[in-house]
Amino acid sequence: MLSCLALQIGRNSVPNWMQKKNCIIKKKVKKLQHVETSFDSPKLSKVTSISDRSQIKPLDNKRKRKTKPLIIDQLGNELSNNITHRLALDCEMVGSGKDGSENQLARVSIVNVYGDIVYDKIVLPREVVTDYRSAITGLNKEIISSKGVPFKTVQGEVAEMIRDKVVIGHDIKHDFDALEFSHPKPMIRDTAKYKPFKTLSKGNTPSLKKLCREILKKSIQEGAHDSVEDARCALQLYRMHRTTWERSLKRFKKKSKNIQAVDDEDEVSDESESF
Repeated sequence: MLSCLALQIGRNSVPNWMQKKNCIIKKKVKKLQHVETSFDSPKLSKVTSISDRSQIKPLDNKRKRKTKPLIIDQLGNELSNNITHRLALDCEMVGSGKDGSENQLARVSIVNVYGDIVYDKIVLPREVVTDYRSAITGLNKEIISSKGVPFKTVQGEVAEMIRDKVVIGHDIKHDFDALEFSHPKPMIRDTAKYKPFKTLSKGNTPSLKKLCREILKKSIQEGAHDSVEDARCALQLYRMHRTTWERSLKRFKKKSKNIQAVDDEDEVSDESESF
């Protein structure tokens, strides 16, 4: 009404105080219209659950998570091609020698920081297997002979995949021994060596099964071990304590320049992450 009145009697004849009031009213109307259109805009949609990972920035800010698997491997797994900066690794070994006590690599599984499988292969042992440890590995002669890949092939593929990556695992030294290569110590996060976890076993090395039961409140390894599940559990343990873990490495880095800590400036909340 005020704006109509102003047009009728002429702008010059309207007092200054009324012109200012008209301007204020117009600004308020425009602001209200902007708010109404903003609520209808998809730009305001927010991630309401940590499980909606497709809308969350990955921990590795250089790569975006690809939600669709590229291929189905020979074990029936949906493989992702999102090789993130953090990877979790676990291996299964069979036995050779007279008493079957010598470890031979039989399976290698790697998952990315989201728990997606990026590598999972059965390995052909280089020596005669005297104990398949089927109750633990879930493997037997038929599975290994029909689906196994030569050791050297797997060794080269895994070494290339984890190069310059932070590798997470449980008592991972045994895995690298079976793979017959090493990884830089500053780039390893071993849940069996993390001091806060060792307090659960009075300073001794805790089993992954114990850590999962005490910290994650879940049961694993009730029957045959699953290297994918074990890798995911080690990853979940690390992610729950990632902030304090990496900060402790940064503090230690001030005393020794041999430790490389990973940046904590990520938008994903790790404490409630599960796979």
